[in-house]
Amino acid sequence: MKLKTSIIISILSSLGIYLLFSNSDVRNINNFNLLLNISAILIVIGIIGFIIYLIAKESRKIKNITIGLVFISLAINSYVGFYKYQMNKRNKILSEYYELKTCKEMETRFASDLKKGEIKYFFFGIGYDTELAKILDDKYKIETFGMGCMIQSEMICYNELVDKFLKEKYSNSINGIYKEIRIE
Repeated sequence: MKLKTSIIISILSSLGIYLLFSNSDVRNINNFNLLLNISAILIVIGIIGFIIYLIAKESRKIKNITIGLVFISLAINSYVGFYKYQMNKRNKILSEYYELKTCKEMETRFASDLKKGEIKYFFFGIGYDTELAKILDDKYKIETFGMGCMIQSEMICYNELVDKFLKEKYSNSINGIYKEIRIE
């Protein structure tokens, strides 16, 4: 039983350490530094507990604590890894749009997105309106991206096509949706 437990804890600890280092590139995003530091501490305590478990005589309590700490660390790293995956996916999508330099290219891309049902909307400015983004996503199935303060005219062209689409299909517009949010 001790050998089986030792192998399990070794594998889990190795996986935790691997995930910890593989997620290190997102340390400065959304307080992930704190989460990854907590995860590292849990792994270290778990490994120390594992060593104590090997030295001690079948201490069930130490074994359970060690496995628990390692699982918590794995859960934290899995959460960070999932966020990292989502972030990379969004960045890949955005990079495709950054390559389009003219309104004509954006019109072609919008037509393609419309056929696939993958319409996007690009927010510009300091604020990202989460309520508007949620309505666009939930009601109209439009994915939104916060672009910051640097306005890009070709993406404005795309946004105008989105607005035209909303007017034609839903008799609404981005400004209309925005006004509805502010009235409620």
